[in-house]
Amino acid sequence: MAEPLSFDALVSSQYVLSTAENFVVYALLEAVAKGGSSNGARLPLNLGVVLDRSGSMYDERRLEYVVEAVKFLADNVAPEDRVAVIAFADKAQVIIQPDQIHDRAAVRRALDDIDLLEIGGGTQMALGMLAAIEQVKRNLASDRLNRVLVLTDGQTYQETACIDLANQNREQMSFSAMGVGVEFNEKLLMRIAQDSHGKYHFIGNPEEIPSIFEDELSGLRAVTVRNGKIDVTLSQGVQIREAFRASPEIYSLGTPLLEDRRVTYEIGDLEANVPGSVLLTLVLPPRRPGPVRIAQSAFRYEVPGSGERSLSADVTVEYSLDRTLASRRNARVMNLVDQVSIAKLQSRAEEELKVGNVDRATRLLTNAIQGTQRLGNVKATQALVGLMDQVKKTQTLQTKAAKTTLLQAQAVVRKTQMLDPEALKDLQKGE
Repeated sequence: MAEPLSFDALVSSQYVLSTAENFVVYALLEAVAKGGSSNGARLPLNLGVVLDRSGSMYDERRLEYVVEAVKFLADNVAPEDRVAVIAFADKAQVIIQPDQIHDRAAVRRALDDIDLLEIGGGTQMALGMLAAIEQVKRNLASDRLNRVLVLTDGQTYQETACIDLANQNREQMSFSAMGVGVEFNEKLLMRIAQDSHGKYHFIGNPEEIPSIFEDELSGLRAVTVRNGKIDVTLSQGVQIREAFRASPEIYSLGTPLLEDRRVTYEIGDLEANVPGSVLLTLVLPPRRPGPVRIAQSAFRYEVPGSGERSLSADVTVEYSLDRTLASRRNARVMNLVDQVSIAKLQSRAEEELKVGNVDRATRLLTNAIQGTQRLGNVKATQALVGLMDQVKKTQTLQTKAAKTTLLQAQAVVRKTQMLDPEALKDLQKGE
């Protein structure tokens, strides 16, 4: 049976200097699902949509755009899909049951009456998440795409409870988080999405809400591989210094918890033709010249109806005394290394600003901008230049304009810029 995906292990340097102590190489472990599902039909959806209906959602017509987005969702579900809609403020209430999503009149009535709900005016997001989880579990199945979508525009009580709910249920469903405006806690929403392998969206303009829902729906319909995991077994003497998710978004995977030189990174569901990858910074010991396997890797995944499968790929290098060979770099890997480095610089600049180190923050942003310019990433360059201008003007992140540019920069820099295949070929010719 043909595999529905490819799995590759690439290293930044195919040749390693034999005499070097603590030689650093980057290993890119990347799975790419093929287009089209294995049986020719897409997986049915099982969604819980959590909508903030606190008082601030009436600002800038945010709630109106949310209503429009849910109507779009209702107009584009298939007969086998199940979608529950929950509104929350101080309390949470299911306003559309999973089967009702197919009844357009019932959906319209529920949305028209959303103003009349007696659920208070605060923000208890954990209650909304819990109600959505309960609804998704009613139709939970391995051959469905089970996800909770959370949309909010403000700070919430009980942030730890929100994180706990995402982590406790991550084996059964993913969570996508959407933040509107500048008052929400972006770190909280990012963590909910990252921990559960969902998506995080910053929505600077409420008019973008329907298109974000459309993006979520398109992504879910493109999923062909479920519950991906990358297993890594290090060879003796090899260490992992850092680990990052490298695509489709960039974020740290934290300090690895090795057990018998083994570690597993969860990737989640894969959309067709969208790479799911991990970038490892490996530190190698000196060895005699010759080919060496520095790690073994395997990608475990599920195809609905076929059970779990796996693909393996060795991570290999060749030790050499030739410094010229050891200086050669793989263009694809180094491009992602650069993108990860830029994301780290932006994050460090943000931390420096929080403690008042404006000069240090501007130097870090300058380096990040130089990196995006070198990569030709115009959107990221524009976002970081905008952030730099705000920092120089206000010396803080506390103004609305500064916070908006920060959130825009975060969103753009974290999104992996995929190299054009033809451009990649040109780069590889120069290896």
